[in-house]
Amino acid sequence: MLKTCSFLLALASVVCTSIASAASGDRVVSYDPGVGYSPNFTHPAVVLGEPSTVNPYGEATDPFNPPYGTNQIVSIGAGGSLVIRLQKPILNHPRNIDGLDFIIFGNSGFIITNDFDLTTYEWVGAPATDGSLFAESTGETRVSVSFNGKHFYALNPALAPNVDGFPPTDGTGDFHVPVDPKLAAENFAGATLDDIRGLYDGSAGGASYDISWAVDAKGRRVWLPMVRFIRIDVISGKTEVDGFSAVARAPHWWKNKK
Repeated sequence: MLKTCSFLLALASVVCTSIASAASGDRVVSYDPGVGYSPNFTHPAVVLGEPSTVNPYGEATDPFNPPYGTNQIVSIGAGGSLVIRLQKPILNHPRNIDGLDFIIFGNSGFIITNDFDLTTYEWVGAPATDGSLFAESTGETRVSVSFNGKHFYALNPALAPNVDGFPPTDGTGDFHVPVDPKLAAENFAGATLDDIRGLYDGSAGGASYDISWAVDAKGRRVWLPMVRFIRIDVISGKTEVDGFSAVARAPHWWKNKK
């Protein structure tokens, strides 16, 4: 998707939209597009339900080919926000895989660094990346959580990754399995799609978060056994969101796998 910095002032007044999702019971509580959002991507209900497994042409989403349809992602500009309410609470459970509790999916992708043959319209060699991203968030985001929808607590920005950055979505993976938190984008330098999936180890990608990172306004840790609300604030730049998922419980053999 081409990310445009232009925006329509007339649409800037579309704020705090409340939309229900009858299918899942999850709902969008509010949406403020902020400033500098992509104007064709302002339908917040698209973030409800499972993240996108195919792009608008029916091709499977993967880390080189992320979701980019107007019915797949919502755009949030600087000063904007998105709040969703989940029908089923997300538990801050010690047995969640890698101690992480939920995942936010965006529309970033790994840049293919191979040469492109304009006579055959094919990549030269197996497509691979140097670990750099395209269509990622252009600024800073803040993720906050709440149980009651009134009292929100930000996740420590020193620990919480930026929304719509690394790691890109892979629609063939499991949306409830996080990418190993020890991995960073530079670990994917030289990786083909098969290599990326090997490193993802069954995950569908997305940025992962731990409810235990919640802090109050003074930076003091706050214990939340579960949350129903997730809020994304865009502090600067622009961010796109495709969906959310809860992290699965780790099977008993998971610890030995690491």
